[in-house]
Amino acid sequence: MNFNNDITLSSVMLYPLNAKGGVSPNMALGQMPVRPALLLKLIDSDGCFGWGEIWSNFPPRANLHKAHLMEDVVNKHLIGTRFTAPAELIETLRHSLSVYFLHIGQSEIFEHILAGIDTAAWDLALRKADRNFSDFMGISSQAQCYASSLNSGDLPDRLIRHADLGQTEFKLKIGFEANEDFKFVADAASRLPENSHLMIDSNQSWDVSSAVRILARLEEFDLLFAEEPIRADCTTKQWEALASQTDIALAAGENIYGIHRFLEMAEAGVKYVQPDVAKWGGVSGALALAEKLPDGCVLWPHFMGSAVGQQAGLAISAAIGRSSKCEMDVNENALRSTLCGDALIIENGCVTLPQTPGLLVPPSEEALTLYGA
Repeated sequence: MNFNNDITLSSVMLYPLNAKGGVSPNMALGQMPVRPALLLKLIDSDGCFGWGEIWSNFPPRANLHKAHLMEDVVNKHLIGTRFTAPAELIETLRHSLSVYFLHIGQSEIFEHILAGIDTAAWDLALRKADRNFSDFMGISSQAQCYASSLNSGDLPDRLIRHADLGQTEFKLKIGFEANEDFKFVADAASRLPENSHLMIDSNQSWDVSSAVRILARLEEFDLLFAEEPIRADCTTKQWEALASQTDIALAAGENIYGIHRFLEMAEAGVKYVQPDVAKWGGVSGALALAEKLPDGCVLWPHFMGSAVGQQAGLAISAAIGRSSKCEMDVNENALRSTLCGDALIIENGCVTLPQTPGLLVPPSEEALTLYGA
């Protein structure tokens, strides 16, 4: 990617945020009593800026922990650094800090931090070049998305509302008691609009034998995919064993780190790979991964966070094209719906990427103050 501008970073600003009063997805993994986020703003020597998001969904104060790591460790390595392409900045940081984060046992948290920095560097580099993402990449400005994390209590209303927005894929969170999971999926299937599909996500709840048994019961519903039916760190052979014993396509990726591991999972039978732009790779990693995937495997970005990371995830889907759809949580979350104004309006199952310079519409100062942690 040729941005044609040398950038020297002069400062970093951090914004830990919390939004209360929303609706938590009903997950086997746990509830979200607040919606936390950690945003960062990179500023260069000319005053140009870029925004990114560092994954902080769990636990509730993860945003504060990662903000402290940024302040105490990472920021001094950012200030004064020169780069042209975002991937160049990430490699510089990886070289200087990977041993430190290995030493303190937080290598994956380092990946979260790098992912957020990469997104902010894309936003900054595009603003510096006076280009928006779709024009820079030579792609459509339309990003496809699907409706995620429908809860059983408001299933009918949510299905109707999001079908009216043109979305045709709906993901259910399961992984609780098997019979109740079956009833939930059956109820959703009975209400599913024509030419639509259901997906399920059990958030790593089952072992291989349980997954085989439960997915066999669910095959009648023609599910598009089953996300994380087993632990993300299961061996390649365990994923291969599951893929060979179910007719439902497998999906995973929000808890996978490194292109090599994604490609191993694709070879093991995972058909939908789902990197989270705020958790691993940022924009650069996802685009690099998409180029290496084997035939029959597609990239659908995972995302559940604020409007900053959501816009970056949508940009990835737009860059990949019609084979990719980005996750969008249906549940009330002010950090998604109000942080960046009307940047995430869904029409005909798509969100239009910003047409102004940069990767994304920045958060408003009023929202940053309102939701400051």
